Amino acid sequence: MFGQGHQQQHQRGSSGSPGASQWSVQSENVPCSQYLCPDSLVCVEEPSLCPCPDVQDIRCLIPDAEDERVATVVCVRGANGCADVERLARKMDI
Repeated sequence: MFGQGHQQQHQRGSSGSPGASQWSVQSENVPCSQYLCPDSLVCVEEPSLCPCPDVQDIRCLIPDAEDERVATVVCVRGANGCADVERLARKMDI
C-alpha cells in the first residue's frame, strides 16, 4: 500500500492501474536521461532533488545520522517550515 507510488514508477504502468498507465504515457513525452520525479515529471540527478508535489510545501532535508552523504526528504507546510521536522529528527537521534 505505502510503496505503490514508488513501485509504479519503476514498473512504468505494468501494475495495470489507470494512474500507472497515465503516468507512463506522460513520462514518455518528457526527455530525461537521469531520474524523472513521479509527482512532478521534473528531471533531476537523483530522487532526493525532486520538488515537493504541492507548491505550498517546503522541501526539508534531514541528514542521515550514520552517513553524511545521505539525507531524507520531507515535504511540509505551515508557519514553522522545516523547524518542527528538524526538531523531531534530533529527538530520534538519541
